[in-house]
Amino acid sequence: MAEKPTSSSSPLTWLIDPVQPTQDHAQERYQFTASIRSWVIPVALGVALLVVSLVTLFTGDTQRFLFAYLTGWTFLLSIALGALFFLLIHHITKAHWSTVVRRITEAVAFSFPLLAVLSIPILLGMYDLYHWTHTDLLDPASPEYDALIAGKTPYLNEPFFFARMAVYFLAWTIISYKLYTRSLASDVVHAPETNYNLRFTSAWAIPVFGVTTAFAATDLLMTLEPHWYSTIFGIYFFAGAFLSGVCLITLIAAFLQRRGGMLQRVVTTDHYQDLGKWIFAMTAFWAYIALSQYMLLWYANIPETTVWYRVRFEGGWMAHSYALVLFHFVVPFLILLPRVTKRALPLLCIMAGWMLSMHWFDLHWVAFPNAFSEGGFHWVDLTVGLGLLGVFIGAIVYRLSRHPLVPQNDPYLQRSLEFENV
Repeated sequence: MAEKPTSSSSPLTWLIDPVQPTQDHAQERYQFTASIRSWVIPVALGVALLVVSLVTLFTGDTQRFLFAYLTGWTFLLSIALGALFFLLIHHITKAHWSTVVRRITEAVAFSFPLLAVLSIPILLGMYDLYHWTHTDLLDPASPEYDALIAGKTPYLNEPFFFARMAVYFLAWTIISYKLYTRSLASDVVHAPETNYNLRFTSAWAIPVFGVTTAFAATDLLMTLEPHWYSTIFGIYFFAGAFLSGVCLITLIAAFLQRRGGMLQRVVTTDHYQDLGKWIFAMTAFWAYIALSQYMLLWYANIPETTVWYRVRFEGGWMAHSYALVLFHFVVPFLILLPRVTKRALPLLCIMAGWMLSMHWFDLHWVAFPNAFSEGGFHWVDLTVGLGLLGVFIGAIVYRLSRHPLVPQNDPYLQRSLEFENV
């Protein structure tokens, strides 16, 4: 049994023994605390990078900052959504292997209140981000009048956009809050109906998740080019979201285990292999959806839909498009295909980090060509993204420090601890 942390303990170095949970353990969980440095440092670094990025606002490059912010913020939103879906399918399928990483998943998924606050710059900068907010496009007497955008006004208007965002975040927050709080409550007193309630919540949450995620992807990214539409774009966004969510869960588990000294004999090579299977599967699924979207629009040959790809296959963005195919699918597919890759933790972590960076690259490729034709990167693209990521990671570490890292009284815990891949 692990000892209680002392004042000399390093940050995040203690885990209540999950093998034989007792009532004493349930009481001691409230004493599980991490050094303030564990979460303050990433938050402080993140805020510092964001402050540095504000320099672009004073140099007249407001649009660049806002697109960088939208890309970074959407990247974090997709991770939270991916973790939430991972949690939903864990409960609905009665999975036992992933029980040991469920708390990490819950901590990542319960990020929507923070993300709602971080969305304020996007809402304030909508005029520079979304072309359809320009009122002169809707005035028939204006030389800038756009009949196509004017026809979409019932949906593309700011009050309705704000209302939809509120509905999305309310739904995601309620779902993640229910799953998070009920799971934590079971550490103290596990009621027989706890797992049933978690499954019941997941059952109705999955269709809600699907609809809200698809519409959010449309509102946040697809409407950056209001003339373009794709009925498969919501699935495209979901594929990257689920992939990135599993990647971050893998990296956090490995970091806590290898650098923090926690989760020893809890998260094993067999668990990492299953996480690696998900990363491999979603890499292939993302490529399948990306190709399907491209082939459908190419075959239809409708100018309003093909123009989106034309911009990305010309000029400075052509190299980005080829890099996305090569480094988001071909290379990781070949590396992740062998069984040994998924069981070699250092290599799996490298690939998880690589796929996270490529997901950000994918969102950058989706967003930026709508406003910048030259391609390439600007330093603010990276500083804003890393700044938001620092705040996001700090918040996750803070949540993880407030409770045991595994669900103490879950009936599937012992089976998860004994899980083996065959």
